[in-house]
Amino acid sequence: MENHRRSFVPMFLILVPLVLTFVTQRLILHHSSPDTHVFVAGFLVHHLFSGVLILIPTAFLLALGIKSVARRNLALVALGLSSAMVLDEVVYLVCTDGSGSAYRGAVSFWGAFFLLLLAVLFLLWIHQSSGRCSKTGTLEPSSDRS
Repeated sequence: MENHRRSFVPMFLILVPLVLTFVTQRLILHHSSPDTHVFVAGFLVHHLFSGVLILIPTAFLLALGIKSVARRNLALVALGLSSAMVLDEVVYLVCTDGSGSAYRGAVSFWGAFFLLLLAVLFLLWIHQSSGRCSKTGTLEPSSDRS
C-alpha cells in the first residue's frame, strides 16, 4: 500500500498542474481579446516558448536526480505546468495561421485537447505500469501475462 501511495504522489503532482494549466490558459485566452499578445524585446512570445524554457531545465533536473523531496515535488509540478503550455500550442502553431482568432478555433482547441489527452493517458499508463518496475527502473513483463 505504501509503494502505491508513493508512486501516486509523482503522478498526481504532474497530472493536476497539467490539467489545471490547460483549463486555466484556455479560459483566460478565450475570454481575452484576440489581439492581446505578449511581446519581449519586440518579439511575440507564445506560451509554447515559456513552457519550453521551464520544461527543458526541469526535465534535466529530474533526469539527473534531485535529492530534496520538496525540490523534486516542485520540479514535478513545473513539469506538468510546462508540458500543458507546450501541448496547448503545438497544433495551433503548426496547423493554423497563428492568429489570435485561430487560437480560439476548433482546430487549435481539439488538437490541443487531443495532445493533452494523450499525455494524460500516457501518464496514467506509466503510473499503472510502475508496479511492474524493477529496482533498476525498467519495466518488467507482468507475471500474469502468458
